[in-house]
Parts: sequence; structure tokens; C-alpha cells
Amino acid sequence: MQAVILAGGLSRRLGGESKAGLLVGGETLLARAVRTAQNAIDAEPGGDAAGRVAVVGPVEQLAAWLGPGALSGRLKLVQEDPPHSGPAAGLAAGLAVLDGVEGRVLVLACDMPEAGRLVPLLADAVAGCGDDEGVMAVDGGRRQPLAAIYPLAPLRAAVEAARAAHQLENAAVFSLVASVNTKECAVPAGLAADIDTWDDARLYGIDAPV
Repeated sequence: MQAVILAGGLSRRLGGESKAGLLVGGETLLARAVRTAQNAIDAEPGGDAAGRVAVVGPVEQLAAWLGPGALSGRLKLVQEDPPHSGPAAGLAAGLAVLDGVEGRVLVLACDMPEAGRLVPLLADAVAGCGDDEGVMAVDGGRRQPLAAIYPLAPLRAAVEAARAAHQLENAAVFSLVASVNTKECAVPAGLAADIDTWDDARLYGIDAPV
């Protein structure tokens, strides 16, 4: 397994305050997401402990949010092109720096505070799938394509088809992954919740800057 973590949003409903840099329990949301992804890769039976994690967003800020000592050979920082062109373009940029076409890829938004509890459920669910199948979190009936584990080869094919059709920039992720064989994975309510507003943030002890 490898992973793509998306951290390139403009956070308009947070007044431009980046979600990736918000602190929960003394750790940025981005650092938590990266740690969760690396743990999932390391825990995979027969997996490669050096499996790559691609983090997509403004590269200099990503490094600051991750903190000193976080960067390693397995962690790749990349900016979507053009910048801030949406999660589909970000996913394409992340896939471009991953290895090979075999195996699976965890796709995760950086702003899910409960990712540490969510991702193991996805990993358990995908263990029972065929090689060309993936799983997507469903929280309270809501499908979350940025909390999913996809088969890498079909996802690469979907990205290349969208690129050829000029349908990556500002495109919906649901459209991008529509052709990828993905099963639903029901998770406890709120586990796939993300932070979109300051009201969301306050639920996790994060206050708006004064």
C-alpha cells in the first residue's frame, strides 16, 4: 500500500486559515494524517515499510506543518498543477510521485481528526476485497471519496482518462473514481467527519485565531 494525502484546499470557510496546520492534541492535522497513513502501510501484512506517502499542497508550507525531522525518503511533497485546482487534480499529482501500478493506495483528506480510528477500519475492509477492488468510507449515509483505499492500477487509468479529456482541473472526485470498483465501508457516525468551518473545529478544541 501507498498513500496520497490532500492538503491543497483554500479553506474559504475558515477565512483562509489552513486546515492542514490546525493543531489537535498538540499535533497538526497534516502530521496526524501522515502518521496515520504510515502506520497503515507499516501494518499491512506483507507490506513494504518504505511504501511512499505523497502529500499534495503548497510544498513549503507542507514542510512547516509536518515539522522538523518529519521528511524522509518515503514522504513526497508535491503541488497540484495549477495550484488550488481541486482534489481531483491533487490526487493526480500525488499518484504521479508514487511507485508502480500494483497494489493499493490510501487516499485521505488532511482535515479528518478521527483518521487514526477510521483508516484501520478501511484497511480491515479492503483485506477481504479482490485485487481490483477498493473500499470507501460511508459515514451516516454519506460516501467519502477522500477516505478510501483504491486499487492503484484502475485509479491510475481513471486519472489518465480524465487528463486526456481535460477533466482534472476543478473536477469532482466522485466523477474521477466512478470507474474504479469500490465497495462501501460503513463506519461509526462522525468518524469520517472533516473540518470545514470554525464550528467544526471547535468540536475538537480548535479556536479561531483572534
